[in-house]
Amino acid sequence: MSTSLSHLTRRIGMLGALTGVALAAGLAVAAPAQAGTTLRVATVQCIEETDEVGDDSPYFLVFAASTTNPGATAFGKWGPGGWDAEVASGETYYPNASIVSGVSSGWLLISVMLEEDYDNDLSAGEITWIGNNMYNQYQISFWKDAATRNSELRNTLRNTTNMYLSNDELVATAATTASVSGTWATYVGDGGNYKVKYTLP
Repeated sequence: MSTSLSHLTRRIGMLGALTGVALAAGLAVAAPAQAGTTLRVATVQCIEETDEVGDDSPYFLVFAASTTNPGATAFGKWGPGGWDAEVASGETYYPNASIVSGVSSGWLLISVMLEEDYDNDLSAGEITWIGNNMYNQYQISFWKDAATRNSELRNTLRNTTNMYLSNDELVATAATTASVSGTWATYVGDGGNYKVKYTLP
């Protein structure tokens, strides 16, 4: 969490409110019938904030992948943007913000929630590297049973992201499925408990 007004002002100035970084890999080989749309962070419910000092600054990384085409994937980041050090226990937010494009209903979503301390630890280049590593892992995990596949992808996302963290806290990973009506992911860790709804408009 940012405890300095100057840090908060600088972050908002650099990122703007509700910013996101979206990356994609392998989408060119997706079949036309799998043409995707934009995955959105619709709702963020803070049941219990993390044990970090002050209010939370949550942000999310999402790896999305077709369950029928291992070459069709996307990877994106959203937050914390304008709600840096603003999220507290019992609060619910409705950002309805884009996190990554090129996602279709029924796609697998492997995500991680992080909590920012001071400044964001992840550069654009590091986010790209994490996304590429997830794509490479999917080429291996795609052929395995769903439970093994999801476990391997969650471990890869956690371990690869952790390589670049210095101050930020990794809260938890989640696995769910993209849906037009929306799907919930639960993140419990570092003393925190969050529910996040991802939707396809």
